[in-house]
Amino acid sequence: MVATRAQTGETPRKTPHPGFVETPTRRANSDAPESFPTGSDTGKADGKVTPMSVRGKKAPRAHEGDGSSSKTPGTVSRNATDGRKRPKRRYTRSRDIVCKLCEKPDSRVGNQIVFCDRCNTPWHQVCHQPPIPEHVIEVEEAEWVCADCLVQRRDPIVEASGDLDFGGSLGVGTIMILFPPLMYYLWIGATFYDGHLPLPARDQSLSDFLRQLGSLAYEGAFPTPKAWAIYWAFLLFEAACYLYLPGVTVKGKPLPHEGGRRLDYYCSGAWSFYSTIAVAAALHFTGVFKLYIILDEFGPIMSVAIISGILISFVAYFSALYRGAQIRMTGRPVYDFFMGAELNPRMFGLLDLKMFSEVRMPWDVYYEKWGFMLIFWNFAGVPLTYCHCTLFLSNNAPSVYHWKRPALVLFYIAYLAVYWVWDTANSQKNRFRQEERGTLMERRTFPQLPWQRVKNPRIIKTKAGEAILADGWYGYARKVHYAADMYFALAWALITGFNSPLPWFYPVFFAIMISYRAYRDIEKCEKKYGEAWQEYKRQVPYLFIPHTPDPSDTSLGQSLIKSTGIFLFHPKLPNYPQARFPGVVVFSEIYQVTGPVSRFARQIAGHGYIVAAPSSYHEFTGPEPLAYDTPGTDKGNAYKIRKKVSAYDEDASLSVSALVGLPTCNGRIGATGMCLGGHLAFRCAFDIRVAAAVCYFATDIHSHSLGQGKDDDSLQKAGDIKGEIIMIHGKSDPHVPSSGRDLIRNTLHGKGVEFSFYEIAGAQHAFIRDELSKGRYDPHISRICFEMLLELFERTLRSDLGPRAGGKEEGEDIC
Repeated sequence: MVATRAQTGETPRKTPHPGFVETPTRRANSDAPESFPTGSDTGKADGKVTPMSVRGKKAPRAHEGDGSSSKTPGTVSRNATDGRKRPKRRYTRSRDIVCKLCEKPDSRVGNQIVFCDRCNTPWHQVCHQPPIPEHVIEVEEAEWVCADCLVQRRDPIVEASGDLDFGGSLGVGTIMILFPPLMYYLWIGATFYDGHLPLPARDQSLSDFLRQLGSLAYEGAFPTPKAWAIYWAFLLFEAACYLYLPGVTVKGKPLPHEGGRRLDYYCSGAWSFYSTIAVAAALHFTGVFKLYIILDEFGPIMSVAIISGILISFVAYFSALYRGAQIRMTGRPVYDFFMGAELNPRMFGLLDLKMFSEVRMPWDVYYEKWGFMLIFWNFAGVPLTYCHCTLFLSNNAPSVYHWKRPALVLFYIAYLAVYWVWDTANSQKNRFRQEERGTLMERRTFPQLPWQRVKNPRIIKTKAGEAILADGWYGYARKVHYAADMYFALAWALITGFNSPLPWFYPVFFAIMISYRAYRDIEKCEKKYGEAWQEYKRQVPYLFIPHTPDPSDTSLGQSLIKSTGIFLFHPKLPNYPQARFPGVVVFSEIYQVTGPVSRFARQIAGHGYIVAAPSSYHEFTGPEPLAYDTPGTDKGNAYKIRKKVSAYDEDASLSVSALVGLPTCNGRIGATGMCLGGHLAFRCAFDIRVAAAVCYFATDIHSHSLGQGKDDDSLQKAGDIKGEIIMIHGKSDPHVPSSGRDLIRNTLHGKGVEFSFYEIAGAQHAFIRDELSKGRYDPHISRICFEMLLELFERTLRSDLGPRAGGKEEGEDIC
């Protein structure tokens, strides 16, 4: 990722600005020079940037809301972040540059054009003011950013979302106050009440009952020196294991607030786990430290854990504030203390505290801060409340929780099966992310279970540049690993029977906690991934419980196919009943799905692609093709400009959804088309689900004359294309002249699109139509272009055949 000047602190060299003449006046250096675009640059962010001002309101500055001045241009302001005055600059206005919102030029002082310092998009300071004839204006040298860029440049110290979890300050305060007493209450019930809930005796007052509980806690759970030694010896031993045992170093996710920097994480968990077991066994069998001492000293150890968790939380919070290491602070002290202040705390640069205490939860390591929630929960809550199933087993005779042998065998097999799901699901997710970042590292630690990795997985691309894994276990349920976690808690409670409610605290509490966590995850994913997450929910509608799709159930895809008049061409591969293929949308010329279009689609399908060919004019006529004659041509051209551009886009989106809704589709989609269809394939590539597109002699792009009103925005939105495209034109095509082809090519270059552009000498319009082409069909050029199509699709879309099934296919004697 290229760091911006705001991230590096560097001031770029002042660039020339055609259309502006600087008036000789005082000059001064500034840390935030304006960046004025040329006339050709003003449309760089067309269709993507939200205006930073609304009618009648002054546009916000880049630092507005953090205490900086918000004076109008024409004055000298002091930036609150550095205290330095920003000098004025005087420019002569260019009437060629207009506001992106109202499409008018500068009007008067106080309403001049300002430019987003990130994307160079021009906006009026206040929109829709009548223009007046001034030509010279004063512009204060300050940074202005539009709304989209403003979000990216917010101060990382401030939590700008406004979202508060767990009920805000009141909710988290209640949790911090009540959870330690709850831990004592559960321990007292397990130890002194034979596994039952402590309740007042008959005729015992509430105050006497509470004093009794306090006395039991003081006498049985006082934090003795022995307990302190046991607890901290264990923590220090594990810290040493973390630092010094063999392991691997991997890169973390990019940190946006640090310019995309990725931290190194040393992973020695496998060696630490097995070493801990070996050392514990040695200590027990040599008599140096019998493991049952932990049960005998459970109360005092719990008190030490509670005190340690609270003390570490205070040290972590105020240390972060003292060092200025805080991030995403809300200004609510109670809430910030609970959620934490520092994101990546490291002791002496070696011991990553979050990694040490929360290694099994990558999201917590990446996103959650080091506060009371993580510290207390990992140092006290999890180890000393989730263990009540074990406490019950240790405090009671086996006859109390007796199960028959078949039931125990069933529990054991089910537990192993669910563990396989949990282990492989997490592995699939982690290895997918490693593959995505190019950091995949094959491991040989025990256990290595089958299906740790999904090869050529079905994915959903996002506008954020990442991809959502919609395959493997995550093709059955979005939070399948949470379902496995819940089963583990349920299994531990089941083994204790039903004579005590205390062991059931674990599964009940865990179900509530993990459900709320899933809610938080989903909320964040919906904000981050937008349309891509909605598509994932359509493809995988189940949250926790995995569902095996019926290979014959094509209800989603078929319903869309029927409703929009889509022709479907599906490859058939004997002996591979689980084969899944990429999808390709083929858009037709103005005559709808004709014989040549059908043959073209069938040819693509024959190479292992599911092809969907929508009827372009289903709103006006049936799916039947129009004739290749004058009446058919006139009718097709009339329909072409009668239909709205939004309706074309809706058809394209439905066609993509129809393909990904088929269980035989692997979720990777391409698009192609000719003539009108070439233009529609170009627009289809705006869809983040489309990885590649091939556009044959696409018409009306250069003249932006598609659809009702003959005013499309295809070139303006070309920057939305995230996949790779191929543009193919004939040099003798009168519908797209040389100037039009140059405009398309230059725009794609300017928008940063990954594309190939071919202009074929002597080729005319419709040179791939093998029927009634009026002498324009060229089979040799058509074959070469089709090979380019296959090369692109094979490189960007791949088939997933699944395991082979069945024997040798016998040939049929067919004439």
